[in-house]
Amino acid sequence: MNLRGVWAIYAFEMHRTRRTLMQSIAAPVISTALYFVVFGAAIGTRIAQIDGVSYGAFIVPGLVMLTLLTQSISNASFGIYFPRFTGTIYEYLSAPVSSFEIAVGFVGAAPPNRSSSASRSWRRPGSSCRCASRIRPGCSASCCSLP
Repeated sequence: MNLRGVWAIYAFEMHRTRRTLMQSIAAPVISTALYFVVFGAAIGTRIAQIDGVSYGAFIVPGLVMLTLLTQSISNASFGIYFPRFTGTIYEYLSAPVSSFEIAVGFVGAAPPNRSSSASRSWRRPGSSCRCASRIRPGCSASCCSLP
């Protein structure tokens, strides 16, 4: 396996994310905030708490995961398909790198790019935790006191 080639593709994708910071990170954060405002104002006021979990505590993890999955697929596929449209895909095809190594480079760069977006989209400190997944033991929120 040509690790230098895989590393070059990985590093190039990470630099592309830094160059397109507004598209890669700021736009998903703004989009998630708008979804929360729209759904929170339209639906959130009409829904009472269910089993001690408010509508906001319920919808925020779902919106974050929606953004994370959508943007990870979008950015990973953009890095692969855009060179095809611009004609720079031939640089990858003429390099001494196998198709598997090209895929590993592109797919390897997708999770770090999206985790940076997810960390910026995640809830603010002091808000309710994600007690459905029970990953925060010792949380003092009323929703985490479930058995």
